[in-house]
Amino acid sequence: MKPNPLLIISVIFAASFSGRAITMASASGEERDKPAAPSLEASEHEAAPASAAAPMQLAAAEAKPHAETAAKSHEAAPAPHPALDPGPLSAADTSSLLAAIRDRAARLDAREAALAERARLLEVVERRIEDKAAEMKTLKADLESRLTVAETAVQTDLTHLAKMYESMKPSKAGEIFNAMDSSFAAGFLTQMNSESAALILANMETQKAYAASVIIAGRNASVNQH
Repeated sequence: MKPNPLLIISVIFAASFSGRAITMASASGEERDKPAAPSLEASEHEAAPASAAAPMQLAAAEAKPHAETAAKSHEAAPAPHPALDPGPLSAADTSSLLAAIRDRAARLDAREAALAERARLLEVVERRIEDKAAEMKTLKADLESRLTVAETAVQTDLTHLAKMYESMKPSKAGEIFNAMDSSFAAGFLTQMNSESAALILANMETQKAYAASVIIAGRNASVNQH
């Protein structure tokens, strides 16, 4: 007996439909088990904090080397020596320091005043010395003038006396010259002319005439040397 073709086609169609139904059921189960995909808004909300945090992370990354360098510098810096870091001054120390400064300032002012007084006294002394020097100079000039006048007067008197002795007799004048000092007699003789002086020397004692002649010769010799 031959199989019915319609029956065979019906069986094949039923088997095909059953397989497709099973496949679709399996697919729907997998869709239920798979987590739902995030929506576009949720992705944008999640991305926004990430993008906002990026500059902060970059700044922190850049500040980290500086912080590490500062920490190393702080660690490398030597600690202050106790003797060089006296610390804050107390009120008593501040008062003592101010008192010492005032005392030193007062001593400096006193020393400056003493130096100024000394300079003033020296100036007064110098002025007095200058006045005395000017006075001495004036006195010296006056004395020299008087000496000149006196010497002129003496020379005038000697010349006048020499003329008087020249007019005397040689014998009388010789007696007077014998009584004089030899240097004094020589001074008169040099004021006279040669003839009168020779006559008077001839009438003088031999020793007196010799002494007067030696003095006159000595004066002439000193004049020739100059």
